[in-house]
Parts: sequence; C-alpha cells; structure tokens
Amino acid sequence: MGYKFVYALTTALALQIIRASRLMCPSDPNCVCGGTLAVELDCNIDGRTVKINLLPNTYMNIKCENSSSLDYSKLPKCANITNSFKSVSFKDCPIPSTSFKDVLTRMGVSKTMALIFQNAKNLSGYFNRKHFAGLQDLTKLLLSVNGVTHLPNNLFEDINKLTWLNIRSNSINLSEELFKPLERLETLEISHNHMTNISSNLFSHLSFLRKLSLWQSNVTWFSKDFFTGVDVLEELDLSSNGLNELPGSIFKPLKKLKKLTLFSNKFSSLPQNLFKNNIELETVVILNNDVKLKQLPKHMFGNLTNLKVIYIQRCGLEKIPYDVFADSPSITNISLAYNDIGVLPEAVFNDQINLLELDLSHNQLRELEPKIFSSLVRLESLDLRYNSLLEVSGSTFSSLFSLIYLDLEHNNMKTISSYLFSNNKQRMSVSLAYNKLNFEYKELNNNSWVINKISPFAHTYNLRLLNLSHNEFKMTFEDWWMNGHDNLDISYNNIHKLWDEDAHNTMTARSKRGYNDIFKKPLKNVWVSNNPLDCECQNFQFLDYLTEHSKTKVVDMKEVICPIWSRESCRVRFVIIASFITMFVCLYIIALILFVVYKKQMNTLIKKKLCERKERKIDRSPHLNESDIMVKYSEHDEEFILKEVIPGLKSQKEIKIHMNPITNTRNKQFMSNLKMCVKDAHKYTTVVVFSPNYLTSAYSHVNIKKIHGEMSKAENTVYVFADVGPENSIYAFLKEQRDVRTSVVWGEADFWNSILSILTVEKRDGPRRKFKASRHKGKLPPNITFERLPDWSTNNTANTFTHSHV
Repeated sequence: MGYKFVYALTTALALQIIRASRLMCPSDPNCVCGGTLAVELDCNIDGRTVKINLLPNTYMNIKCENSSSLDYSKLPKCANITNSFKSVSFKDCPIPSTSFKDVLTRMGVSKTMALIFQNAKNLSGYFNRKHFAGLQDLTKLLLSVNGVTHLPNNLFEDINKLTWLNIRSNSINLSEELFKPLERLETLEISHNHMTNISSNLFSHLSFLRKLSLWQSNVTWFSKDFFTGVDVLEELDLSSNGLNELPGSIFKPLKKLKKLTLFSNKFSSLPQNLFKNNIELETVVILNNDVKLKQLPKHMFGNLTNLKVIYIQRCGLEKIPYDVFADSPSITNISLAYNDIGVLPEAVFNDQINLLELDLSHNQLRELEPKIFSSLVRLESLDLRYNSLLEVSGSTFSSLFSLIYLDLEHNNMKTISSYLFSNNKQRMSVSLAYNKLNFEYKELNNNSWVINKISPFAHTYNLRLLNLSHNEFKMTFEDWWMNGHDNLDISYNNIHKLWDEDAHNTMTARSKRGYNDIFKKPLKNVWVSNNPLDCECQNFQFLDYLTEHSKTKVVDMKEVICPIWSRESCRVRFVIIASFITMFVCLYIIALILFVVYKKQMNTLIKKKLCERKERKIDRSPHLNESDIMVKYSEHDEEFILKEVIPGLKSQKEIKIHMNPITNTRNKQFMSNLKMCVKDAHKYTTVVVFSPNYLTSAYSHVNIKKIHGEMSKAENTVYVFADVGPENSIYAFLKEQRDVRTSVVWGEADFWNSILSILTVEKRDGPRRKFKASRHKGKLPPNITFERLPDWSTNNTANTFTHSHV
C-alpha cells in the first residue's frame, strides 16, 4: 500500500512539473522550446544564438554564444505570468543598455534573490547605477568580467541589502566609497584586482563582514590598522599577494577570527606574538611560501585554546621551537610536511593529548627522540614518509595506543625494535615500504657475532595493512601470516621461500587439527610478486593452502614468474605419479598378452634377425647379389678348396665367389644361430664343401638326427661331399643318405657338369627356390641302429663327436 502511495505521489509531481514546463514554453517565433523537467530554449536573435534554461521558481540561466552585442528586448517571455526565481545568471553576454530589472521583467521574472553576470571576454562599456536599479530584493551578486577597469562609487546604492558580493576582475581599482552602502555585507570576495594602493579604511564600515578574501589582489603591504572596523571577521584569505612581511599587530582587531590562509607569499620571517589576540583562531594555513621561512617564532601557536588545525607546508622550515604549540591543547591536525626539518625537539608535542593527525613527511628527519610522541595518546594518523630515519626505538610508539595509520615509507631504516607496536590494540595500517629492512639483528655472544631473526610484529595483531614491500627481506616470519592481518604486501624483496621448513612442518602438523589452529584470522589480500621465489612445490602448496582454506586472494599471482607446468605439476604430483604407474602396468600387461599371443611369430622374427646379424658379421663381402655364391668350408680343408674347388667355380665368368671358412667351435650360441640360418632363405646360393673336417667343425656336439634334418631343410644350399680328412662313420652315413638333387660327390663322373647344372637351375628359378630331398631319402630309416656306427677318432680333439650324442 505504501509503495503505491509513493508511486502515485511521484507521478503527480512529475506531471505537475511537466505541465508547468509546458505552460512556461513561449510561443516565440525566434525560439525552439524543449526539455521535460526544465525548459530549454534555443533562440536566434538577429543571427545571434542565445540559450535559455530555466526551472520555474528556482533558476534561469541565459547563455550567449559569440554575441558582442544583443538586443535584450527581443528575448522571449518565458512565462504567461511573472514568477520569482532564486537565481538568474548571464554568461558570456554583453552588458545591457538598460537595467537588469527591465530585462528580467520582459522575460517574466518579477523577483530574484541572486544575480550572476560572468563574461570571459573583454567587454565594451561600464557598469553604472542604473543597471541594478529596481533590484532592491537582491542579496547575492557575482560580477566576473574582463575589460571593466572602473566601478563607480554609487554602483551599489540601490542594492544595499546585499549580504554576499563576489568581484572577480583583472584590473578594477576599488575606491574607499564603493562598499559604504553595503552595511549588511557578510561575505566579500575580491580576486584578480589591482589593490596596490588600497585604502586602510576600505572595509572599516563593514561591521557585519564575516568572510573576506583578498586572494591574488596584488596587495604587497598592509598598514597595522587595515582591519579596523571588521571586528566580527571570521575567515580571512590573504593568499597569492606577494606579501613579504606583516605588522605584528595587524590581526589584533580580529578577535573573532577563526580561519587564516596565507599561502603563496614571500615571508622570510613572521612577527612574534602574531596571533596573541586571536583567541578564537581555529585554522591556520601557510603553504608554498616563495622564500625560505627557516624558523617559526617561539610560542607562535601557543595559548590558543581553540586552535585545531595547523598546516605549514613547503615553507623551507629548518627548525621548530619546542614551545611552538605550548598551551594549545585542542589541536587535532598538524602538518609540517615538505620542509627541511632535520631535528624535532623532544617536547615539541607535549600536552597535545587531542592530536589526531600528524604529518611530518618530506623532511630530513634523521632520528626521533624516544619520548617525542609520549603525549599523543589519541593520535590516529602519523605520516613520516620521505625522511632519513635510520632506526626507530621500541619506546617511540609505545604511547600511541590509538594509532590507526602509520606511514614510514621511503626512509633508510635497516632495523626497528621488536616491541615497536606491542602496546597498540587498534586495527592499524602500517607501511614500511621502500626501506632497507631485513629484521636480522647481530648480537655479540661468546666473542662472536650471532644473527638473530626477530619480527617486530610478533606481538602485533589484526592489522588492516602490513606493507613491507621494496625492502631487503630474505625470509618471511610466521606472525606475518598468522596474526590476523587483512592485507599483507611483501613484494619487491629477496624472498625465496614464503614458508620455511620448520614452519612448514608446524603448519602441516597443525592443519590436521584445523585451519583456525594456525591462523587467528584469514588474510584477505596478499602481494608476493617481484621476489626470486623458488619454483618449488613448497611455495605453491603454501599459496594453495592460503587460497583454499581462507579464500585469501593473491592479488599479483599473475606476476609471479614461474613456469605454468611447474605449478601444475606440484598441484597434481600424486595424480601424475599414479598415472605413470598405471600407464606402465597397462603397457606391461599389453606387452605380456601380445607376447603370449604372438610368441611363435616373435621367435621366428628374432631368429631371423639374429641370423641376418650373424651373416653380416661373417660375410667378408659387404654386398651379396643373386648371382653370387658363398663357399662354406672348414679351415682344415682350405688348401683343397683353393687348389681344386675354387678354380673350377671361377671358370664360370658369371659367378662371383665369396669364401667363408669356419673353425671348430663348441659355442652353443653359434650352433643355435647356425641352426636358425639354415632354415632361412637368402638372396644368394651357398656351396657347402661337406667333408669330415667340416662335419666336426660345424656340428660338434650335435645329434645325427638334427644334422640330417637341418641338411634336408636347408634352402638355396648345395652340398659337395668330399672325403677330405679322417674317416668318419657319421660322415659316411650322411653321404649315403644325401639328397641327389642338392648334393654331389667330389670325384664322381661328370662332377662339374652336375654342380653347374644345379647352380644354373637355382639361378634361373630365383633365390627363393628350395631344394629338398625326396621322401624316401629325406628321412632316416626308422630301424637304423646308431650304436653300430664307429666312434669318432680320439686322435684329434677338434674332430671328435661325443658318442652319446650319436
């Protein structure tokens, strides 16, 4: 119900304003009316653009564009009936030839309380009394014009109810009679005027004047009685006038003075007891003095019980008297920033129990007396930036129970006391950035220096901000993380580990009991970038611990320079290791299954590869072609081979012969390889001179069945049986059981024609042709008795077979 009522009321008011704005829109042929809540008129008066903006009963703004002259009588009447306005303003318009009263009446304005006339261009003409005739209700007037150099003495005769007057001109000379009609004037602002010859009685009759601004009015000198008659003046601005001295009693009449502004002058000194009679003075501002003031007079701000704010900045101060603030216990703000102060007396702030803010930044302070802040029990803000402080003792801040903001940036501090903030119970913001701190202290122990690492914040809790950036820290301290601070900045240091090993073990042990057992309160924001952080899991785990358990935000995490994979590998190290183990087990199982399924094929392949490798070793010719012949023989038959066999083979010009003698061996691996080789096909034909010597060299310790079987399975092989060497019954048996298609006997009739015919057939049919024995001769008779065969000769161990194998 309430919402509906408010909605209805708002709608009614909006409709009323819109209806009023429509009623105010004139039907003038020179203007176009627009706007919703306010009336906006775009008028063209004799080719000159005039914009009028108004809100009924509130304001009317008239703005001229590029109009050095204007016929005000042609401006539209903005209402059917005359209305009163709180203010009417003319901007960049020429001075009217008639009074402002006539102009406003034609436009429908019956009454206004404030009139503003501003023009940034050089105007032709002058103001005179007639311009303000009829505006007897006017209380505020602002004249900001250029080019007007004279205001007549009777200008304000008809507007003697003015309480606020602002004259901003560049070259007006003010006469003593000008302000006499304005007996009710309370605020007078004069700026950018020529008042070098100002009369001492110019303001004497302004008995109600409370605020006077002579900002940038070219006043270079004041008489001692200049302010006589303005006894109730409360605010005085004498800034930017080039004053180089003040009479000692110039402010004596101003017993009600509360605020004094004196910036941008040229004071080389200030008189003693300048504010002795200004017992109600509350604020003094002295800024940007163009020459060095060097030193303030003693007791300058003393005995001013109402004084609250003192700003003395950029004045070149070098020394401050110890009693400059004596007996003024109500001061809340003191700023002595941007000076050249090197030393502050220990008693300078005595009895300042109400001081809330103290700014000593941008000076040359080298040290602070231990008790300099002993009285500042209510101090909330202390700014000591940009000084030359080397250290701060433990008792310096011990009395600052209420301190909330402390700034010690840009000093030369290397150490601070470990109990510097032990007495403070407030939620402080502490900035120690841009120093040389590392919290390492050297102590002499047993005639040797021992480095102790102690954090001065061990007993400081719940800080809003702890800024330790741009220092020389090499390690962190537990209390930085664990004492409940909101924001921690340790960027731009020399820190490698965010959490040392001992602390890491402590954290791991405590984490089993819960996060709150380690951290009193979670951190909100942390800055850690621009440190040479080790890209190791310990740092990443610690940051993850912060972010996961307390939702702490590492603000500059993107600026931590570490490979992405390094952090990710730390996060999922267990997963990675488990994945590798799982992958290895799976591959092992797959390989095992493949081995079982393809065992025979793999054996064959392995044997073939071994044979090829063996053949490459023993082959004296690097390349064998299909037309080549490999002659294998025992080295004991080499003389026979060279004299009888080789010459006969060489008589065939198309045949290339390679010799491969073998020696006697008992190596089982060699025999295994040889057995595999006789099963494989080759691109060349092998001629084996099979003699008793070859039998003992190639087939030592081999069963006769296996010998016969391998010979019958041999591919692309021709056997030449030659009775070279000692008699051998096994040889005789194999000779008798030979395959006539793939073997010949040395010395038989037509030997060379037989062997060449076999070679010719093999060359014609290709290297893959196989010569196999017939079935009736390829197998041994089943009833053969091997025991009847004679034993090997024992005369030569190299040519001996073990009888048991046979």
